[in-house]
Amino acid sequence: MNALILFAAIGLFAAGATAGIVSVATLAIRREEKYRTLTGAATDRLTRAGRWLNGVGVRAPCRPAAVAPDALPTRTR
Repeated sequence: MNALILFAAIGLFAAGATAGIVSVATLAIRREEKYRTLTGAATDRLTRAGRWLNGVGVRAPCRPAAVAPDALPTRTR
């Protein structure tokens, strides 16, 4: 009987965690669609979490770091 109660508790916890993750992703997607902000930086924590859950990110052009000429690798044969 104790095992049944343990499995039920684990199942309820897993269902709650799954529902929470799905709801955060759904709310974030709705907010992104409503404000059309997917091309810019995330506006708040909810949209940032939704982008992280969905694996979406904004790729901004980055500049290469300034490197001293003597720090560049040299080819030797």
